[in-house]
Amino acid sequence: MAFPVPEWLRPLARLVRHASVRHDALHELRRRLRGEPPLPEGAVRRVLVVCHGNVCRSPFGEVLLAVLRPELDVRSAGLHAADGSPADPSAMRCAERMGVSLAEHRSRKVDAELLSWADLVLVMQGAHVAEIARAWPDSRARVRLLGDFLPHAPFGLPDPWGEDDAVFDSVFTRVRMAVEALAARIESRRGVT
Repeated sequence: MAFPVPEWLRPLARLVRHASVRHDALHELRRRLRGEPPLPEGAVRRVLVVCHGNVCRSPFGEVLLAVLRPELDVRSAGLHAADGSPADPSAMRCAERMGVSLAEHRSRKVDAELLSWADLVLVMQGAHVAEIARAWPDSRARVRLLGDFLPHAPFGLPDPWGEDDAVFDSVFTRVRMAVEALAARIESRRGVT
């Protein structure tokens, strides 16, 4: 016999049932309690931007960071990417509206070599942090959620794939804000060292 779940309890049920939702919520809570994370120790010269499929958020973050910090070597990849796919058409339109092109982008899958290459690995959601920590524990110390550089919550950058242009615009605006804040942090750190 199934019991009806009260409406107020549904979000908690999602946390219990879905590991990715649980990881995202836990990361959000930790970020609110701990504040903005420090950059990894040492110089940041190589940055890997990671999302789920490497066709929306990470290519956009890669291009923006490369424009803002041309001295960096910036690449992107996806945890579940198919190698060689172009950027999503909605992502390309949104990026164009924001002044950058994703026309040359081709997706690639994250692997141990790419992760060890990077001084800093930027991911979009708490579930991505958990997935990298589980599959490549040696890389965990260099992983940061890109949205953690935003001035206020929410810090996760949800996947707009399959959504309308308004959702892409909202997510990409937050990606841009986070990249700009990160670029300023990297610049200020360079001035100190």
